Amino acid sequence: MSYYFSRIINNKIKLSIVLLFFFIPVLSILLTLKDIHLGASVYYPELNAFISLFAPVSPGMSNLFFNYLPLLLAIIVADDCIEDYKLGYKNLLITKWGKNKYFLINMAKGFVFSFFIILIPLLVNLVMTQFIFAGGTYTAVDFSYIEDTPSLKESFAQPMLYDIMCTFIAVTFSGILGMGATAVSMALHNRFIVYPIVYIMWYLCNSLPEHNIICAFQPFTEYRLTESAGAVMFMFALNFAAVAFCYIKVTKYDKV
Repeated sequence: MSYYFSRIINNKIKLSIVLLFFFIPVLSILLTLKDIHLGASVYYPELNAFISLFAPVSPGMSNLFFNYLPLLLAIIVADDCIEDYKLGYKNLLITKWGKNKYFLINMAKGFVFSFFIILIPLLVNLVMTQFIFAGGTYTAVDFSYIEDTPSLKESFAQPMLYDIMCTFIAVTFSGILGMGATAVSMALHNRFIVYPIVYIMWYLCNSLPEHNIICAFQPFTEYRLTESAGAVMFMFALNFAAVAFCYIKVTKYDKV
């Protein structure tokens, strides 16, 4: 793992994307402070968390963070599989580790790095909002509407619990997406094929007739998290199918 970590740190593009993931939640706080300085009311601290629908980060930044999440994660955790293949280093690693270990290490790398790359900035943002916006009481939602909407009533009754729960749902999804992207990259070795497939897989999860998958990790909405269960199961199925395909191709058909 330390080998792959050093490759991320020493690659300017990958490191820039990691730093971008850290910057966007901080930017959300700065934008909130700007609004307060201009006279806006102070939300409850939990509503200022980046994971919340109420976080005032610009739509473009929010889309970059979530809508293009698989592509950005693929650049960080999956692109080295393509690079290793083109340089012939993949065969050296398989000779050293064996096919099964090579597969397992890359799957673990894809999940663990993607998980923590998103977890750390979201948790830092959550902690910062608790201190910076302590004492805030504004909700922007009529209390009678909250009382009449079960999902809002539940989430506003335990806002910190819902922030933490949705954060861990989001980072678990990130880990699965990183693992799936790594699997596609290991199996196909072509950026012009890998990146479109990774994005299409995510796009399909957000295009189902029921609520899209992003609703599954967004608290303080009128939708219950369980209403996105179909999209969640579809996302898991797609990515684990990619992992299974990769395992069969790498261990049974790839020649060293």
